[in-house]
Amino acid sequence: MTQFSKRISELIDESGETIQSLAEMGRINRTTLQRIKSGERLPTKRVFDNLLKALRLSSVEAEELQTLLEISQVGERVYYNRQKIIELIAIIYELTTYQIPFSKEIKQAPRENMTTLSQEQIQIVTGQRPVLAMIENSIDRELFVNDSPHLKLAIPSHFEQVYHYIFGQMLGNRKHLSLQDVQSFPETGDQTAADPGLGALKTLIGLSLLDNVTYHSNYYYQSPADNQEINVLFPYFILTSEDVVTISRDFSRAVRYHDPDLYHFYQQGFVTILQQTEPFIEESRDLFAIYSLDNTYRIRQVVEPLPCFAYYASHQMVADKVRKDLPFYEPLVAATNRFYDYFKQESRAMINVFSLKNLETFMEDGNMYFPEEICEPFSAAERLMLIKQVRDDIEADNRKTYAFDEEKIVLNSAVEFINEATLVHFILHYKNAHNQVFKTIKLKEANIVAAFDDFFRSLPGSDYVLPKEVTVAAIDGLIGKYESRASLLKQIDLEQIFFSK
Repeated sequence: MTQFSKRISELIDESGETIQSLAEMGRINRTTLQRIKSGERLPTKRVFDNLLKALRLSSVEAEELQTLLEISQVGERVYYNRQKIIELIAIIYELTTYQIPFSKEIKQAPRENMTTLSQEQIQIVTGQRPVLAMIENSIDRELFVNDSPHLKLAIPSHFEQVYHYIFGQMLGNRKHLSLQDVQSFPETGDQTAADPGLGALKTLIGLSLLDNVTYHSNYYYQSPADNQEINVLFPYFILTSEDVVTISRDFSRAVRYHDPDLYHFYQQGFVTILQQTEPFIEESRDLFAIYSLDNTYRIRQVVEPLPCFAYYASHQMVADKVRKDLPFYEPLVAATNRFYDYFKQESRAMINVFSLKNLETFMEDGNMYFPEEICEPFSAAERLMLIKQVRDDIEADNRKTYAFDEEKIVLNSAVEFINEATLVHFILHYKNAHNQVFKTIKLKEANIVAAFDDFFRSLPGSDYVLPKEVTVAAIDGLIGKYESRASLLKQIDLEQIFFSK
């Protein structure tokens, strides 16, 4: 029996009703209900909804049962992976929507058995809790003592608690941290929990979004068959301004050194590692780099603030929208047209999920979140033309385009997810003070790419996206609103011309 069927059995017994009476109340076939209770089969959505009503469950009980049903349908690893991705979208929304006030001061936490390194050149600890305490103490010293603290980390993603600690210390802190690391996302065999790489990804992206952290990250791909780290030094290490902390592979032993020669050796080692890796989290204003305009990937899903307008963008429209005073105007137009033509030819079947709130914002201002110095806003007539084409394609099922139910998942203009055949690509664009920030994050870990692929493919027909008729009705409302506005503005213009004569 699954956890779902066990819970169903308990709830039926607690209800005091018989299988026959519950089947009648819920208009469910009695044999079907008996098989669901015994774990022989899972209910359809209609049967499940009817069963909830017959059992008269509270919202908390119904939510618990829904979770157990989803786990039974897709397995624990897939279910928890999907939840981690939803959490990732949420933290991007929160950190790019709300300004975190700088109101916190760093204070060194008192820690047992942590003498200063001025008294000892080497400290050794064993056990995971003492190791974490040593690392936290080293981080605190760096943040507390130095006016311009910086950290270099060569640790894998499953040492997530270290990044959690840095995130917690820097959230709302007045100090500014320069953080540089080399990441890897080794696979694990535990199928009863989310892939730890997804949790680490959420923390790392969260760190990159803090205004008081300058974060440069490189990464190397570690295949499932590869048990060797790229680091030829002691398995993992952390560099502060003066100290080296080496950490064993299983996080059970750490050594902290206060030795200039050894420090220099590890600094050089870190540089060597960077030369053998590639950027992971990168800030840029180069559209070629951000959108990979010079490369062509087989795109399977796109989740972004707006529907994919690339399908409807003619070469002339692109030429008109790109600012002509740019020194790289012609190569940018050519690359963009190549990129958009690829969408039109290859990606009609890809899943595209967007936000109705952001579509309404686009109808207001005509901006498509490109750097202001690169792209002209779209005119009111162009906006209406684009939104009508999206609406007609959704209505006719020409494209797999869906709108998020934003009571369940809120997507702002800060993020695009592009799931490609071999990698998952995030593009972050948001305002920091008065500056437009662009970051690109590329990851080719097969297990993480597969997790995003599953999540995006699960959206159609799920509760996270709106039904087609609701989406079309919402777009019709926007079209009506802005057609009325355009008609009113035209009438005002005509009246002004008449009275001026």
